Amino acid sequence: MRVVWVLIVFSALITAGFTFYPEWLRLNEMKLHLAKQKAQLEELQKLSQQRTQEVHFLQTDRDYLEIIARDRLDMMKEGETIFRLSGNAHTH
Repeated sequence: MRVVWVLIVFSALITAGFTFYPEWLRLNEMKLHLAKQKAQLEELQKLSQQRTQEVHFLQTDRDYLEIIARDRLDMMKEGETIFRLSGNAHTH
């Protein structure tokens, strides 16, 4: 009789394992996907904050606006010469 109970418990455990293992794998995949999505969201929020700050400076800070205009648009004051030391060109 003891062998029958052991076989019943063993078969129940095997059935439960086959039933829940795929769901457990799916849950782990979903957790990993969620972690990646959260990291991407944090990066996008950081970028959004930087862009919002830049817009604020462009709207309120004339010195910043002048720096950006002179850098990105290659604008210069009369009699001024611009020297570019880096090979990185802004492309917008």
